[in-house]
Amino acid sequence: MRRTRVVDDAIPRLKDHKVPVVELICRICDRHCANDRKLLGKAFGASVTFAEMRRRMAMGCERMQTPQGDKCGAHFPCLSHGLADGS
Repeated sequence: MRRTRVVDDAIPRLKDHKVPVVELICRICDRHCANDRKLLGKAFGASVTFAEMRRRMAMGCERMQTPQGDKCGAHFPCLSHGLADGS
C-alpha cells in the first residue's frame, strides 16, 4: 500500500531549482560539498525537499540533534535568495 503525503507548495523541492550544481555548506563543521542536481534527483527523487536532503546529507553531524534542537549550520546557498532552507 502506498503512503500519501500532504503536498505543501511553499516547501522548496529539488525539482523547483534548475541550478546545475547544488551546494551544501556548513561553516561550523567546515563542510562543503557540491553535487550535480541530476545525480541528486536520481539518489533522492526529484520531489525531495531541501530540508530532507539537508538532514540526509548532514547525517552524522553531532549538532543535528542536541537537547536544544537542531544546531547544525548546514544550508544550501541556492536557497539564500529568500526561500527557507530547513534550518
